[in-house]
Amino acid sequence: MSAIARTLGVARSNLIERAATPVVPRGPYRKPDDADLLVEMRPIIDKRPTYGYRRVTALINRQRRLEGKPVVNAKRVLRVM
Repeated sequence: MSAIARTLGVARSNLIERAATPVVPRGPYRKPDDADLLVEMRPIIDKRPTYGYRRVTALINRQRRLEGKPVVNAKRVLRVM
């Protein structure tokens, strides 16, 4: 263990602690409002299947501005798509 710690340039206690704790994979990231966003996205995607997330975001945000709702981040639309 000490040879590995020297090679990596880290403390042995750090390696021992990391080896002792099991790695638990994170589950899928879901926000509660994603279902509502999907309801807004679905008609656009069904009508225009070749549109990417940027165009879909633009159309959703245009509609949301008319309704007085806050706009949606493009990264969020990409994640939901």
